[in-house]
Amino acid sequence: MENRQPITLSVIAPCYNEAGNIPELVERLQRTFERKGLSGEIVLVNDCSKDNTGEVIARQAATYPNIVAVNHAQNRGIVGGWRSGVAAATGVYTCLMDADLQHLPEDVGRLYDEITFSRFDVVQGWRNHVKNSSGMRVVLSKGLNTALNVLFGMDSKDNKSNFLICRREVLEDLLRTRYKYKAYQTLLGVAIRCKHYSVRQIETMFEERKVGESFLPRFPLKMIWETVHDLVLGFFEFRVTDPYDASLREFLKDKTPTNTDEPLPWWREWYFRFYVWTFPLHHWMISYNAYQYYLDLKKSQWLKPEEIRAYQEQRLRQLLVHAYYKVPYYRQLFDASGIKPEDIRTIEDLTRIPVLTKKIIKENVYSGLMSVDHDKSKILRVTTSGSTGEPTVVFAEKKQLEMRWAATLRATEWMGYRFGDRQIRLWHKYLGMKGMEVVKEILDAKMTRRKFVPAYEIDDENLSDFVDTLMSYKPVVLDGYAESYNLIARYLRQHKHDGWKPKGIMSSGQTLPPESRKIIEEGFGCKVFDKYGCRELVGGIAYQTGHEDYLVVAEGTIVEIIKDGRPAQPGELGEIVLTDLNNFAMPMIRYAIGDLAVAVDNTKPSPCGRGLPRIGRFYGRMQSILIGTRNQMIPGTFFARLFADYDYAVKRFQAVQERAGEITLKIVKANRWTEDVLHYATTQIKKHMGEDMKIHVEFVEEVALGRTGKRQHSVSTLNVSEVSNKFSTDMYDDQRPTPASGVEDR
Repeated sequence: MENRQPITLSVIAPCYNEAGNIPELVERLQRTFERKGLSGEIVLVNDCSKDNTGEVIARQAATYPNIVAVNHAQNRGIVGGWRSGVAAATGVYTCLMDADLQHLPEDVGRLYDEITFSRFDVVQGWRNHVKNSSGMRVVLSKGLNTALNVLFGMDSKDNKSNFLICRREVLEDLLRTRYKYKAYQTLLGVAIRCKHYSVRQIETMFEERKVGESFLPRFPLKMIWETVHDLVLGFFEFRVTDPYDASLREFLKDKTPTNTDEPLPWWREWYFRFYVWTFPLHHWMISYNAYQYYLDLKKSQWLKPEEIRAYQEQRLRQLLVHAYYKVPYYRQLFDASGIKPEDIRTIEDLTRIPVLTKKIIKENVYSGLMSVDHDKSKILRVTTSGSTGEPTVVFAEKKQLEMRWAATLRATEWMGYRFGDRQIRLWHKYLGMKGMEVVKEILDAKMTRRKFVPAYEIDDENLSDFVDTLMSYKPVVLDGYAESYNLIARYLRQHKHDGWKPKGIMSSGQTLPPESRKIIEEGFGCKVFDKYGCRELVGGIAYQTGHEDYLVVAEGTIVEIIKDGRPAQPGELGEIVLTDLNNFAMPMIRYAIGDLAVAVDNTKPSPCGRGLPRIGRFYGRMQSILIGTRNQMIPGTFFARLFADYDYAVKRFQAVQERAGEITLKIVKANRWTEDVLHYATTQIKKHMGEDMKIHVEFVEEVALGRTGKRQHSVSTLNVSEVSNKFSTDMYDDQRPTPASGVEDR
């Protein structure tokens, strides 16, 4: 098969009864491509013409290999032609023009020169009427241009000009709308500015039609009515309401989900809608759009795996174009790596981009990682506490926060929750919040029937009363830190709970050891659903649905599991690398968070029937992984298992590594502490971390909580990324230590 040169420019021309103009249009465009040395293609869209336009296009396509013919079975209008054209186009840049030769094909070259030599997102040609035409249409055109300038705060010579050029991903975004318009082409210039794309207008020639007839009547009453209708909708979409990213909704239009969720009872549905309409009262930086994203996610979860992957890659390409042209750090990174955005088309291609690290974020957060033209009023500053106590600052945009809300609600429903059910949350409550934020949080909790319990107030002494109080509220679901549930598991080991049985418990923040999970599930009579999240990406990344694997929130995140610089094979353990598809304010592309997980075979469907990609077992944060004297990587779960059966002797523990070859073991003694337990622990640690490992034991009154009320089984300040590929799951699958002789095996 002949290898075609990659297409640089796709010219898209909707055609309705343009049989007499098409041959000359094609001929002049071909000369323009040749003169400019362009690898171009011409996408001709036959919009259900009544003449022989389709036949003429077919003959042109048979003559020229760079002609792409698209045929509509019914008339879809100019915008419908654009959408079909951009779907068929393969060029890096796309140029919209009319097929009636009123736009000069030679000016396509001028538009291309301008956009490649400038840093503008869109170059738009404003029309110069050679004959200085007058008449009703010109009067209406100038009047509409004035109205658009006034309504949308612009100062443009020709807002309505649809003779423009931009990158393909930009055009795809411009054609996505919240509402259904009658003649959206009128508002394309408005969308360019209101979606924060930079635009440069240049003068282009405009000739009167020579062949064929315009589809518009001499006095276009219908067009006037449609324009007024669209101006009202456009004013609400672009000036009144917060911008809604319709990319997922547009993608879902021609897809058929494999399943649907059962609707809420009518009274819950009405209350739910009231709740989301009052978002400004009980949320910050979240609007009604969050509900729309929730509805989108309810459908997208039931797409086929290949369809979800196609959406991810579509979104990825848009993100990369934005990052390259709008974020200085990525522009320099791509140029230094010898790649362009168009080189990354698939998820596999992502491995060509160097990873982003915490160190890079800290060095560039204020000097290169932020988008140069984002609306700063819709960005939230997020500070992570960090396992080593050193905070990391990132910035999240509004859509990212709204998608987090929607994804969290969807995942909670996987546990059996329905909006309006009672919830218990073991969390940090209002720690770190300001006055008005606390008020909003309280109001939101009241409206959703969610009760907060401060995680850091739970201890051995109040566990009995705590569990009784917890269950007296009769929550349908509980969620909170895994550390809190570890404490509850210890209580339930000896005191079975016979009261209220919730439908599910969601654990997060740390890895919940299998032993604790089993005890909690038996004690509460329900399943535990683990959550994997990342504060740098402001939210949950993957959730369990009742099965062992985790489902990724793929509509917002691409999760790579990398081993030796390549995608890990099913069953292999690798480092997690994250790409946030929703944060254009501060793109997080290939962020190496420092966590490890097992890759699974995503060619097989999830047992729950959802098409979302899956991740296997997590092995905790790399910052909580300790390094043995032979570079063995010991996860925090090792220490949880080490002391799993000795809660009668060890009340709290934490392993800390600050230097290679040494660890400090902090222990809070329980009532039945013996030196045999210490001997057993140090023996097992040396067995797995190296006989020459130096172990410093400190008996302490308490192991300090983190800023948000979490404790870690292990903490490391070493940089372990260089040896992550030496870590194998095999040595931990059966790694539960055998009790030493003389120590009670409970």
